[in-house]
Amino acid sequence: MELENEVFNRILKHLALKNPLAFKNKGLDQLKKSISVLHYDYLIGASKELGIVLQKYPNKENEINNLFDFLMHFYNKRIKTHHMLFLWIHFFETALRSKMAVILAQKRSSKDIDDWFLSEKLRHKIERLKNTHHLESLEGYNGFQILNLFTLGALETIIKMYWSDFKPLFADYKTHNEHVLPAYGTWDHFLKVFSLIRKARNDLFHNNPSKIKTSSLVKNIEILLLRLDFNPKNAFDNTLKIERVIFFKTIQENAWTH
Repeated sequence: MELENEVFNRILKHLALKNPLAFKNKGLDQLKKSISVLHYDYLIGASKELGIVLQKYPNKENEINNLFDFLMHFYNKRIKTHHMLFLWIHFFETALRSKMAVILAQKRSSKDIDDWFLSEKLRHKIERLKNTHHLESLEGYNGFQILNLFTLGALETIIKMYWSDFKPLFADYKTHNEHVLPAYGTWDHFLKVFSLIRKARNDLFHNNPSKIKTSSLVKNIEILLLRLDFNPKNAFDNTLKIERVIFFKTIQENAWTH
């Protein structure tokens, strides 16, 4: 309870309400109870954002019918951003792994055999991979499956190792809807962007807000996806349709069981 009180007082400090008690029956208690189930960083961030709005527009406080609902507008905006970034990165990571598998099979495998990962050049990485995943051998595995076992950090190393094979993908002239896509013409340029995506991925996958600017992150991921021949617009449209179907199906099932 002491922790909840501490966080609650911190939220009130950020909100800097002129008359906090006026909200006792208008969402204040609900806000306090929500602390135990909401994301701490996003809740604090939302309270800071709302506090800035209330400082800029002092009369706004008198227009708030329910403090909790009003704060949730700012909180949910942050949660939605988290979910959408998660999806962007998932699309990128999936497309990258699959594209790498195809290119390495074409450029580095024996004729009619997908065996690029058996190269002496990769022996140490493959042995570490087998130990990590408790695999006695890679018999029956193909390039797609192997790359799905590697971390993003390992993928970065493999791209660097075979940069001459991957450079055309990221650096060559390419257009989308008659627009020329920006190029990542050097390894250092690509690495800088890839490292930002890795950092954001680690933050989001560990349920933390990303410290990378959202607009910059999305812009670079979109460019990379288009260079990988992946259409993010279609992917988002189809994914959101699936989410709506699942949501309504859940509502119906809940109705059946009550």
